[in-house]
Amino acid sequence: MGTAVSFSGPRQASGGSADVELPNDGDGPRVPRRRRWWLLGVAVVLAAVVAFGNYALIEGQDARIDVVVLTRDVGWGQRISDGDLGVAKAVPDQGVSSIPARDRAGVVGQVARSSLPAGTVLAPGQVSAQPVPGPGERLVGLAVKPGHLPARGLSPGDLVQVSALAGGTGTDAGQASASTAGPFRARVVGTGPPDSTGAVTVDVVVGADSAQAATSAAAGQVVVVQLGPGA
Repeated sequence: MGTAVSFSGPRQASGGSADVELPNDGDGPRVPRRRRWWLLGVAVVLAAVVAFGNYALIEGQDARIDVVVLTRDVGWGQRISDGDLGVAKAVPDQGVSSIPARDRAGVVGQVARSSLPAGTVLAPGQVSAQPVPGPGERLVGLAVKPGHLPARGLSPGDLVQVSALAGGTGTDAGQASASTAGPFRARVVGTGPPDSTGAVTVDVVVGADSAQAATSAAAGQVVVVQLGPGA
């Protein structure tokens, strides 16, 4: 009798065999994240800009110099005292001249050439050694009644026209001279406080050609009119 040969397929795992583990997506190899190098570059650029700005600010402060400034208002023709002056730091400007702090002593005793408010950085052209009145000029005091000058008052340096009125309170000779004196121009130096009648004394400076008219007008009543630029 021949030998029996049996043919069978591949053996399959039975239910009791070990389970085959399938790979889990979470346990697989991780792909490294790509670094955002452009953010690092922006941060470096910003840091450089800030550093340069601070450097420029410090250099600008170091470039400032000490200059002479006014600590109080100074009127035209007023002599400047040491108490009117102070020192401040300023950046030099080629278009604007200033007086260095080392020249402060030379400013004391100078005369203001215009009305200057407190805080003004003084320039050489704003002060002068020429006193008021200057050569050939006359300083005259005029008694001005209320209503005969602007209500807001007059300030040093104002250009005015003075007209004499007839019928003043002076002597007859003074009234006659005042009535014949023509109008003249003058520059206000200052004003005094009002008296019991409300009248104020206005100090004006006039040239030699108006000295006689100003003297005659001072003996009587006058009307003072402020003139604008170019008048």
